[in-house]
Amino acid sequence: MAQTKSRRIRESTASRIFDVANYFVLTLLGVVTLGPFVYLIFGSLTESTYYRQVGVSINPAHWTLASYQVLLSASSRIYQSFKVTVFVTIVGTFLALFLTSSLAYVVSRKELPGHNFLVFFVFFTMLFGGGMVPFYLVVQWLGLLDTVWAMIIPFMADAWYMFIMVKFFDSLPSELSDSARIDGCSEIGIFFRIVLPLSKPVLATIGLFFAVYFWNQWFWATVFIKNADLLPLQVVLRGILSQLLPVLNPNAAREQARLAQQMPPLEVLRMATIIVTVLPITLVYPFLQRYFVKGVMIGAIKG
Repeated sequence: MAQTKSRRIRESTASRIFDVANYFVLTLLGVVTLGPFVYLIFGSLTESTYYRQVGVSINPAHWTLASYQVLLSASSRIYQSFKVTVFVTIVGTFLALFLTSSLAYVVSRKELPGHNFLVFFVFFTMLFGGGMVPFYLVVQWLGLLDTVWAMIIPFMADAWYMFIMVKFFDSLPSELSDSARIDGCSEIGIFFRIVLPLSKPVLATIGLFFAVYFWNQWFWATVFIKNADLLPLQVVLRGILSQLLPVLNPNAAREQARLAQQMPPLEVLRMATIIVTVLPITLVYPFLQRYFVKGVMIGAIKG
């Protein structure tokens, strides 16, 4: 008994030491991760004169919103690209979720004629692709070049996310669907009235992944988009950070002269641009967290 009690005390002490070390490491990682982001926030709020003389200020007395006023003005490239990115993210996420979940529900019905061929057809796209040139030619043939739909329609379905949804749909009680069919409900009715309402965790998880993808999309935008007014936020941010694009749009000169007089330093504008780019999509996560935690465990635990 004494040996058992002594061993339990040692295990308890070792467990506490591990917890303390674990919390310390996680806190250190959190500080290292959030530190640059907090620095960017303070830097984007610092007054121009104080920044030129001293640097970044953490004192609210030296803060101003001048950089954000410039970035979100009608003459700013950021303002126009922000609207394009918000549209692409909202519409693209909604359409991608609808198409991917619809395909996943069809694939999850094993009694469907040609089920194995359909699964192979979808899985084949995960292993082999036509390449950039055929992809560009397809988008061109569809007449999507130089439109916002070029950043939405070609990316509305994802085979990997579809199989994750299939796994989740398979875990739903089949008795619910069977009873609905007995009551005369169609497959479309079962999908919209039973399957989707019960699939909030997987929809929230996959929806967040789609939203982050559409929000951060920049490569294909540089391939498909030539009109400067249709460039997404990430492309404009890249141009501003690499000094390839000016902050103010030369074609929108109504407020340009007034804004040019109160232009903050370029470094402050860059900080504010990064905050405007990162913060909106970051604020979405807390609202989806309770579903996201459940969704990422899909397939990890069976039963």
